[in-house]
This record gives sequence, C-alpha cells and structure tokens, in this order.
Amino acid sequence: MHIHILGISGTFMGSLAALAKESGFEVTGSDLQCYPPISDQLEHLGIEVIPNYDPEQLKLNPDLIVVGNVMSRGMPIIETMLNSKIPFTSGPQWLGENILRDRTVIAVSGTHGKTTTSSLIAFILKDLGLDPGYLIGGVPIGFNTSASRGSNPYFIIEADEYDTAFFDKRSKFVHYHPNVLVLNNIEFDHADIFKDLDQILWQFHQLLRMLPSDTKIIANGQDKNINELFHQGVWSERILFGQSEQFNWSANADTHGAIRLLHEQATVAQINPQIIGDHNMMNILAAAATLSLVDIDENQMLESIERFPGVKRRLEFLGEFSGVQIYDDFAHHPTSIKASIHSLKAKFQESSVFTITELACNTMKKGALKEELLGSFDEADFAWIINDKDIKWDIENQFASKKHVSITSNHDALSEELKRKVKPGDIILIMTNRSSVPIREALIDIFDS
Repeated sequence: MHIHILGISGTFMGSLAALAKESGFEVTGSDLQCYPPISDQLEHLGIEVIPNYDPEQLKLNPDLIVVGNVMSRGMPIIETMLNSKIPFTSGPQWLGENILRDRTVIAVSGTHGKTTTSSLIAFILKDLGLDPGYLIGGVPIGFNTSASRGSNPYFIIEADEYDTAFFDKRSKFVHYHPNVLVLNNIEFDHADIFKDLDQILWQFHQLLRMLPSDTKIIANGQDKNINELFHQGVWSERILFGQSEQFNWSANADTHGAIRLLHEQATVAQINPQIIGDHNMMNILAAAATLSLVDIDENQMLESIERFPGVKRRLEFLGEFSGVQIYDDFAHHPTSIKASIHSLKAKFQESSVFTITELACNTMKKGALKEELLGSFDEADFAWIINDKDIKWDIENQFASKKHVSITSNHDALSEELKRKVKPGDIILIMTNRSSVPIREALIDIFDS
C-alpha cells in the first residue's frame, strides 16, 4: 500500500513516515522545508521528499494521503485532493488505527518535557533488553530513528495537544487511547490555534473523558493547571509526582546535581543523571513513576536513568571550541527558556552563560507571552535575541529596560559582539525551534578558527 504524506518533514509526520516504512508501506511525501534531524532520518530511510506542494504530485496515485496539520483549505493540493475524492486521513488517526491498536500505550503529554520524558521511558525499556515501540518528537541520542514499531507490547508516544488536521480540530492525543497517560504540566501555548488556557484545558478534558477507568494517570501534582483540569472531572486512577513528599513520587536535588528519589515518602535511591536541571528532575520523576507500573527490576531501572544521555537539541552539548562550550536547545517558550538557562547556571557556577535565541514559534511571533518572556533571560550573563521579520510586536521596546539583552538582526554585528564578550571557560546556549544548524555552524567557525 502506498501512502503519501503531506507535511512529512515535521517531527511528528517524519516519525510517522519511519513507522509506516518499517511496517512495509510504500512511503513518499512532500514539504517546503526539511531540517535535521528529521531530514537526515528520511534520507537514511530512502523516503523521497518532494520539495513543494504542487498538485502534480498526486499523479503518484497513492492509495491513501496522510494530511499533516500544516495543510489548510484553499491550498491547491488540498482542493485537488478533495475534488479527486482520493482517500485521506490525519496522521494521528492513521497512527491510532494502524500502529497503536492492540498495544499498551504510554502517552506523554504536557506543554514541556514531552520529548525528554518519552525518550527516557523508551531508553530505559530498551536499555533493559525490551523492544518497545515509540514515536518521539525528536531523536534520542544513541537511537537510530525517532520512531520504531518495536516487538514489545509497550508503545511510548509523545502526545501533543496541537490540533489534528484542517478537518479535525481536536488535539492529536485523542486518537491514542492510552493505557498510561503522563501529564507533565499545562501552560498556555500554540497561540495560533488556542485563544486562551481554557481552550487548552478543554482539549485535555476531552482526553480524560475518553479514558477507561483502569487507565493510570501519572500527573504533576504541583501544577495548578493540572489540578484545575482534575477539578473538571477525572475518572481514572491518579499517581502524583512533584518535589514535595506529599506526592506519591517525589525528588530533591543537591548542589552537585545528585537526585534523591522517594516513593510514598521512603527513599528509593540517590542517582546521578547525565541530564541536568530541575525541569529534568521532574521528567525523571514522571518516567520513574510510569515505569513503576512495568514489570522491570527497580534497581536496574534506576541505573538505566543514570545512563540516559539525553535527546538531540534538548540542552545538547555540541562541543568545546577554543575553551567555549556550546549547547543547543529547542526551548521556545518563556518557561523552557528560563529553565534551560537556570540549569546551566546552576551546574556551571563559575562560567558566564551567553544565549542566542530565535523566537520562531507562532506563540512567540504573535507576542502572546511577551510579558512572561521579559524575565526569562534574567539569569543569563548576556542574551542576544534575533529580531526576525515575522515577529509581530515591538521586541526592541519590550526589552529596552534589560541592559544585558541585545536585539539584533545583523548577524555580522552579532559575530563581532560574540568575539568581544565571550572568553574561554564561558558557555553559549542556542535556543530555537527552527533548525539551529546555521547558528551552530557560525559559532563553530568563530571559536574554532
């Protein structure tokens, strides 16, 4: 069977393409832009990507078109598809019907931490000799692809609240029917499709309404919006995690990054994970609580957590160049930006941390969280924000009071400032949800010359 994927280069659809290929489908697709690591993955799998949305590609005569949520009515290819009566479906629906059916589904949801938490769960199961299926919105370090069918009953999926397709405005996760649902946190995001936080909570509550009563919910007990969600009604068993010992699973970290895990107020172990920061401590808690439901040895699970090397573009260490350490992060929300900076400042207390940020997601471009963004860079020693032409608000005026923040659209000027300010022993953190390759290559060229 030949499936053709419109919008194949997104992290979700690129992962879906990998699953379809592994399952024996003939897979083609199209997209306007294709960035690493998904572009590398598709090339490795031998999946042809047409670099446009020209309706002529429908002459490939696929048996089914899988429509990504970047597609909309009015696009010539969509109108041609509809008029031709070619069978079509959404990515989440195809996944639910063809891959997740009859699997034990662990769905990881929330505004932040989905990729790291789902990667950690998949890593541990693989590390302990199981072969789970997984679909992750990124590529875990050491994994060949961002998705695999696996031979084990367990399937780990990053469960996104973004809408499904132009013809299905429900969140993607309603199609997954999880046996275990992880709720990491809930904040306002995706200003291009949600008017306010209440609309996001409504989508999450539709998911809760669909869950069987024997589904286990692993939830961040200290998140006020998750608690508000539960006040609207919940019918499944809840296992709560957080930094307070009042929760079923809790944790605290010392100044060296070691984490003490507790279950029902009793110490389980002290671990020294490779991933850093309070936000990753919460991700580890969510993973540990989830895997306590799986028939694996607890001590081996804890040892495996320490072996987890992280995920590409999630505080990923790119290397040291002329004494300057460079990190790459996908952070694009005020909470994530603040957490990533804090993690590096806490671990490398003697180093200055400089940041280069692109505000490339729709929420940031619209300025929906510009007030929250204002304080996100306070811990950075100096921060550069790239003023993209797509930004719809006065970013220079917003940050005028922040003397350690510079707004730049001139990359040559940025290079000169970097050379002047950054010294050996310092850290540069790239934050963007676009491809970071142009920025990282420019930095390596500056500091490795």
